Amino acid sequence: MPRGRKRAFSASLAGVVNNLQSALRNLVSDRDTINGRIAALEGALRAMNAAPAASSGGRRGGAGGKTFRKGSLKEYIHRVLSSGGTMAVKDITGGVMKLGFKTKNKTLAKSVGIALTQMQMVQKMGRGAFKLR
Repeated sequence: MPRGRKRAFSASLAGVVNNLQSALRNLVSDRDTINGRIAALEGALRAMNAAPAASSGGRRGGAGGKTFRKGSLKEYIHRVLSSGGTMAVKDITGGVMKLGFKTKNKTLAKSVGIALTQMQMVQKMGRGAFKLR
């Protein structure tokens, strides 16, 4: 391939990558906005002692997902995040283990990351960073 064509191809590829990154940022922002609105509506319905009309992604647990089965990974995650502040998934995973969570899971950090996205009271602050709402 001639040099001019390679340069043009690289430039157009860079443009495509920039467009995809921009679209991803917009979608993540929209998702965070929608999740906030869903949480607000669910909170309003709970305050009126009314159950939400539609499922909100399979979340489970009493009191709007704020209680967890004793000894569960989500309970340990909640305890770790209760110390306050924003934490990375690896730090949350370390905290869970430090609190004595027993597991043979070889991919615990991945399981922690998945659990964090399912917990209503947890807010994503950035890539791999979470805090309690």
